[in-house]
Amino acid sequence: MRGSRAVGLGVAAALIVGLVLFPALVVAGFYAFANAYALVVGSDFSAETVNVGVLLAGLVLTVAVLLALLAAGVGLLGRSLSPRRRGAEDPFGALDP
Repeated sequence: MRGSRAVGLGVAAALIVGLVLFPALVVAGFYAFANAYALVVGSDFSAETVNVGVLLAGLVLTVAVLLALLAAGVGLLGRSLSPRRRGAEDPFGALDP
């Protein structure tokens, strides 16, 4: 029982760290997107050259991708916590060594 409790606390700690770092990751990801957009378009971010729709779509895309990555990471960590299912031929574990 001790091992699964430690793994559970580790998953909870990883989730809390991920949620705490999420705003900083959104800012860094959007900054990278905005810089790539400026390099491709050749924009100097003045009011005449910025396409607001593209920047808002980039922000939405950045947040969605980071949320999907966080959910996938938590799902993979949570899968390691679920106990293995026993076969139908040994429902009570009587054949365990």
